Amino acid sequence: MNARPVRPPPASRLSRWISAWAGIKAVVWGDFVLDEYWRCRSSRVSREAPVLVLDFESRSIQCGGAANAALNLAALGARVFAVGWVGRDPHGRELRALLENAGVTTAGLLEHFRGATVVKTRIVAGSSHTARQQVVRVDRGSAFVATAGARRSLLKALDRAARGARAVVLSDYGYDSVTPRLSRSRIRRWRARRAIVGLDARYRLAEYHGVSIATPNESEAAHASGIGIANERDLARAAARLLRRLDARHLVITRGRDGLTLWNREASSLEAWGGREAVDVTGAGDAVVAAATLALAAGAPGIEAAALANVAGSVAVSRRGAVAVSAGDLAAALKGKGRPRRARRRT
Repeated sequence: MNARPVRPPPASRLSRWISAWAGIKAVVWGDFVLDEYWRCRSSRVSREAPVLVLDFESRSIQCGGAANAALNLAALGARVFAVGWVGRDPHGRELRALLENAGVTTAGLLEHFRGATVVKTRIVAGSSHTARQQVVRVDRGSAFVATAGARRSLLKALDRAARGARAVVLSDYGYDSVTPRLSRSRIRRWRARRAIVGLDARYRLAEYHGVSIATPNESEAAHASGIGIANERDLARAAARLLRRLDARHLVITRGRDGLTLWNREASSLEAWGGREAVDVTGAGDAVVAAATLALAAGAPGIEAAALANVAGSVAVSRRGAVAVSAGDLAAALKGKGRPRRARRRT
């Protein structure tokens, strides 16, 4: 069944959910990443090799991965509890401090006795008279090895954090803080008490089962379904297969400048929100899953949750780096500082 284009719900109807979800207890279980930026000035080419010589100017850090999902939930007004692993190292302490400064509870963010904090270093460079742009990214850290003892400690921390939670976000970036196998029994438990479980999984999307909503982008959906997406018919086939495998109530596939498509009992496409081109897609998926999960936890219908996620994603891509979308940002966009833009339709 191909999706039909629909008009977004009125802004007045969407805005009410921003206040309705304020104070909701939310848990983020996943792979917490420190995003590091080195700002450099390029002035010459090396005599040793055909590469740029960069003069270091400054360093800044931001939350990435599950940490950015937690920041988005907190900025949107939720009471957020983080569960996962970091290393016993300075990067882990920096990441914990960023979260705590944003009001996120980090008692469940455990120090792994062997693994190192996952760090993604982006080197941004340019000359004195040009805009700086990313020239290379260096990733550090590998999947956390879960011994029986480490796994027990993590699950105990998770169960403590999830008591009374109305929303849980699983943020799987492939570093094994959260896995389909570990999550199976917890998802059943949370769904039995009517908590909303949102899923953002980079590589193992189709291995999760029973979530309330999953929010892959188009390439992630193609990979997880095993169906290349070149047109609307392919998209419909991929979505149908994913819904069966996930046993999810809602599936949102984000499509960049083509907006997003919601699949549940029906299939509905929303045009991309806003008139500006994307500046940086880093962290957009975290904003989408945070807004959609919170809206459903507050009682919003699927199409309204998807519409709010659509606006949150558009705000996220209008900024450089993984920057959290706040309740104020969302309210401002809904008041008319961003409008739905006409999407390019595939044939």
